[in-house]
Amino acid sequence: MSSTLTPLVASVLLVFSLPSQAQILNQNANSFESVYNIQTISGMSLDKRALLGGSVISSSQVNLSAQVSGDVLSVGGREGDMFKTGAVLVTLEQDSIQAQRDSAYAEIASANEALRNAGVQYSQSIVSPNGGGMLGGVPGMFSMFTDPMLKMSGQGNPEFDKFANRTSRYTAYQQAKNKLTQAENNLKQIESRLKDANITAPFDGVIVGKEINEGDIVQPGQTLLKFANIKDLQVEVNIPSRLVRSLKLNTDYRIKLDIANIVVEAKLSQIYPIADNAKHSVKVKFDLPANVPVLPGAYAEVEIFETDSGVLTPIVPESAIMWRSSLPSVFVINPLTNKTELRFVRLGEQVGKNKKSVLSGLKIGEKIVANPNILMISGMSI
Repeated sequence: MSSTLTPLVASVLLVFSLPSQAQILNQNANSFESVYNIQTISGMSLDKRALLGGSVISSSQVNLSAQVSGDVLSVGGREGDMFKTGAVLVTLEQDSIQAQRDSAYAEIASANEALRNAGVQYSQSIVSPNGGGMLGGVPGMFSMFTDPMLKMSGQGNPEFDKFANRTSRYTAYQQAKNKLTQAENNLKQIESRLKDANITAPFDGVIVGKEINEGDIVQPGQTLLKFANIKDLQVEVNIPSRLVRSLKLNTDYRIKLDIANIVVEAKLSQIYPIADNAKHSVKVKFDLPANVPVLPGAYAEVEIFETDSGVLTPIVPESAIMWRSSLPSVFVINPLTNKTELRFVRLGEQVGKNKKSVLSGLKIGEKIVANPNILMISGMSI
């Protein structure tokens, strides 16, 4: 008899020692709010969605023009060729400019000699004011006799004559110094023109337009090449004026690129402050992500939603959607019992980067679990 009761007693003890499912649920419920993210369903006016066409442009494009006249000696590439910053794109004839540079060097040498001579003459007027006359520059022997006599007769002032001579020598020295400065500045201008004879790439980019060929004669101001940066691309779109208030700077928008048939997220970087009088639209620009397989000039479509207009459609994050029995479902919080309910929904189109519209099954204002897991079931208390 005792052997028969032993298994029964062990089973009873085992049942009372194991926690019930309700206890497990209650324990999980105590930490529910700290583990799971509860969100209130918001709405969006999807019937006011606008798909606006635009084009891919370069973030920076320049027209490289000739700064000097001359023959085109070489062109470094053609449309589509890429170049690094500082690479030579066009070389113009430089022989005449180099000849002008040689003349400028000779002018500087002559100005240096003239300045040296003027400096010596000015120094002589200070050190030996009575020199430069008779006897090959030896101080005048008769100046000690003639100077007092001229001063007494009132026919001259030897001291003032010395001052005037010194001033004249100083003026000649300053003029020689100024001529040297002019010659040096002239050389700088010629070297700048010589540098302008080589057209270089201002940044990493590609030739998008070539206006000249080897052997052509160009004049200052004539456009030679169109050069663009294709590393940092943008999408330019003309937005109707009524939609501008729906835009937010530094916000990501969905853009479909026709040439690559892909959809990317691009950040709105610029809204022009003036609307076009003829088109009644405002120009905006979106920054495309790096390394997107697209070229300037390609067609693009931007998805924009008008705010606070039309019928609102519930929007849920994709992380809240569970797939059970091959049907999409969402865990909803019952406001009366504060417990989870698994509810099947009918999904609509993609909204933004990580959200979906809900056609049926949910209402705006209901609370859902935004990050459920596979262990979640209906009836869990909050």
